[in-house]
Amino acid sequence: MKYLLFFIISMALSALITPLVRLTALKAGCVNEPRRDRWHTKSTPVLGGIAIFLSFVTLFLYNYGFSEKTLPILIGGCFIFLLGLADDLRGLTPQVKFIGQIAVTALLISMGTVVEIIPWPVVSYPLTFFWIVGLTNAFNLIDNMDGLSAGIAAISSSALFIFSFPNGNDPVTLLSIVLAGSCIGFLFYNFNPARIFMGDCGSMFLGFMLASLSVSGTWKHASSLFVTFLVPVLILGIPIIDTAFVTLMRRIKGTPISQGGRDHLSHRLVALGFSEKKTVLILYTISAVAGLGALFFSEINPFAFGAVALVFLIGLFYFCVFLGYSEGKNSDANQAAYTPGRQVKALLVNSQRFMEIFVDLVLVVVSYFAAYLIRFEGGVPELQRSYFINTLPIVVVVKISVFYFFGLYQTVWRHVSVRDFINILKSVLISSLIIVFIILMYARFQYFSRTVFVVDAMLSLLLISGAHFSLRIFREYLESQPVGRSRVLLIGAGDAGEMALREIRNNPAMKFNVVGFLDDDPFKQKRRIHGVQVLGKIEDIGTVSDRTGATEAFVAIASVPGDRLERIFDVCGQNNVLCRRFGE
Repeated sequence: MKYLLFFIISMALSALITPLVRLTALKAGCVNEPRRDRWHTKSTPVLGGIAIFLSFVTLFLYNYGFSEKTLPILIGGCFIFLLGLADDLRGLTPQVKFIGQIAVTALLISMGTVVEIIPWPVVSYPLTFFWIVGLTNAFNLIDNMDGLSAGIAAISSSALFIFSFPNGNDPVTLLSIVLAGSCIGFLFYNFNPARIFMGDCGSMFLGFMLASLSVSGTWKHASSLFVTFLVPVLILGIPIIDTAFVTLMRRIKGTPISQGGRDHLSHRLVALGFSEKKTVLILYTISAVAGLGALFFSEINPFAFGAVALVFLIGLFYFCVFLGYSEGKNSDANQAAYTPGRQVKALLVNSQRFMEIFVDLVLVVVSYFAAYLIRFEGGVPELQRSYFINTLPIVVVVKISVFYFFGLYQTVWRHVSVRDFINILKSVLISSLIIVFIILMYARFQYFSRTVFVVDAMLSLLLISGAHFSLRIFREYLESQPVGRSRVLLIGAGDAGEMALREIRNNPAMKFNVVGFLDDDPFKQKRRIHGVQVLGKIEDIGTVSDRTGATEAFVAIASVPGDRLERIFDVCGQNNVLCRRFGE
């Protein structure tokens, strides 16, 4: 009850203070003008982070005052807020901000806030530096779209509250829920369309506080080192993944990491055709799923949690790869075209091949151990664990070698097909048979569970095919057709029509958006091809074009008699629809 009360109070305080900050910022001229690397189209006041800071600190002091236990977080938070405020008002260079963040983090560590589960300072101190400074910058970087940074902070702090509550760490639990309330109160004014921005004083403060709270609360009470690190990584996954993605893309392009630009995950999603509001909601959903998943699985079995977490992170990795490949429908999203040199191209190709093999290696290990977990219902006996460890090198070497032999690392993943799935199926089955044969020859399968290898084969097929088909799946379901392209109908829902649809979708130079098929075959009516429906017969083109807004039609029939083709042109002409043969 106490936590709910303070959540409501912090939300109300933030919601009341934000309009006052907004009026003050407008009078003082503290506004952000529209820029090419920003989405807003009108002058918007900044410094909204003051409202978050004041509501949080007010309740902080009310509960704990200057208690020695919580004083380091309070002092560090105040200093990082002032550093961000100075940047908002005066404009600091990235180097000065970075040095300031390091100084504040050093002060926090000197006052006793470190990763306590690791007893060696030579490891725990650098790790704490990396975690706090990294997250502070991560939230600063994702503050690039209305409501994104504050919303992700609200979700992350709520997850930290839920995770810390059972551990009895009252300061971390209370401060997490107060931070969540402060963010939500500010979101009333910051969600799309934003009436005020938080500025660096808000984004840096949020990143610093979440990093400090996770160090002070989450890691201190975890019993498993593996879970200890994965839980906060998943809870704070979006800012971490976004920062890694932007850093990698800018390093590849040779641009400064501190340089602004529309190259974040949010910008790429908008470039694919999503609205800004929907983009923010998608990232909210991913963050919430990651946080809830971390909380749920960490309570069940640390090994099961680790396996699920790794698969989830690999999924996020391929999601980022997909966004990195995607050219989008908005040239601003990718800014200037980048043409790497020959050596850089070779490095990128080799790095990609290495990453594909590395991901498959991780999935092979995950599927093999998950098979043991499933077979023994989560409690793998000590003897079986030793069998797992002893046979793991054989499993990894055989599977990766067979995958390579079947050409799994020579396929362009964006264009995988049923034939590639058959290749994966054959490679999984053959590698599993080879592994069983080797164990049979040298150990006669004594004390080995045969069920493990059956389950392992099924899991391997699921995970490997899922990874290899991920880019195509993302492409099929996330690449929407942008506004402004000509809406067209395809006449003919056969093989030629399917090929025409793929060509239009895969070729950015073809400025068309296929809205439906027309075909006289009664068995094809209301059917779908790659998500596009057969809307009627050729004679229905008038009503279909009115309903869909199509102004053009392509005849996509492999062999069509001249008289039938002439009839199609006549019907289209009578309904003021421009008709051509596809490819002409």
